[in-house]
Amino acid sequence: MTNDGLKQTVVAKLDRSSQIEQLPQATRDRIAHIDFTLLFKGEAVRADLVNRFSIAAAQATKDFTMYRELAPGNIEYDQKLKLHKRGEAFEPLFDYDVVRTLATISQGYGDGFTGKVKPPLACEAPYHLNKPSLSIVAKVTEAIHKGKALRITYLSLSSGETMREIVPHTMVDNGLRWHVRGFDRKHGQSGTPNGFRDFVLTRIKAAVVLEDSTLSPYVTKESELESQDRQWNRFVELELVPHPRIEHSEAIELDYGMAGGVMKVEIRAATAGYLLRLWNVDCSETACLSTSHCQLALNNRAALYGIQNLAIAPGYVT
Repeated sequence: MTNDGLKQTVVAKLDRSSQIEQLPQATRDRIAHIDFTLLFKGEAVRADLVNRFSIAAAQATKDFTMYRELAPGNIEYDQKLKLHKRGEAFEPLFDYDVVRTLATISQGYGDGFTGKVKPPLACEAPYHLNKPSLSIVAKVTEAIHKGKALRITYLSLSSGETMREIVPHTMVDNGLRWHVRGFDRKHGQSGTPNGFRDFVLTRIKAAVVLEDSTLSPYVTKESELESQDRQWNRFVELELVPHPRIEHSEAIELDYGMAGGVMKVEIRAATAGYLLRLWNVDCSETACLSTSHCQLALNNRAALYGIQNLAIAPGYVT
């Protein structure tokens, strides 16, 4: 792009930002919602805006028209599907902080989501080391929303860089980093009964939503569904107790709000290993790990039978 072209682009963006700032807050919230939905779902419908903000259909139509005037390259109307699709030249109207975006996605779409908001009170939180690419997050959420497969370039510790096709169904925050849970078509072809895996978002280098993907002859559409993810749909109850080697165990009971010296946690089998690692729960048979590392111990190891991904659970040995 030439210098003149770059200047024109910058001026256009500034003008657009000025136009948005001059809109009434309620209108700006609806424009932000359209922008957010197009980015992370790849499509938007008028009914969603009507239901979300309790407005008339005519007002929703005006909002979409205004959005198109602000960013004509961001939105296209599909006459066949009767919905608005994300344009090929899409550029978000708002700046989205990826950490808050992931929190918003996990907790539900908020009113007036415009990316970055200053905390109302002084508050300090641990630094987020794991910050996935916003464009990758958008592709993953779009595939989940549409129920489509996703072709990813993935970098793993064991296999290095590989190309995979996955069918994602859920975004997962394990307390340390974000994953996407889904069916791995390559793994599913190998004859194993369950091809569902977790993929770290920051290790996805590129992603493409496969709108018209075809299935392998070894894979059926039904086997890729969330309902077939056994580890995801199985729930286990973990009994966590103060580590038996801690002298003043009441302090731990207070920390975790225990009743009768026990805290019972119901969790999906697929995420049990993450919780046990995050809370440093001693999973050894004799609670032999150091109390400087583990203040909790698992009281019912039998509950872990058949659970995958337990190599990360402190002290657990099959």
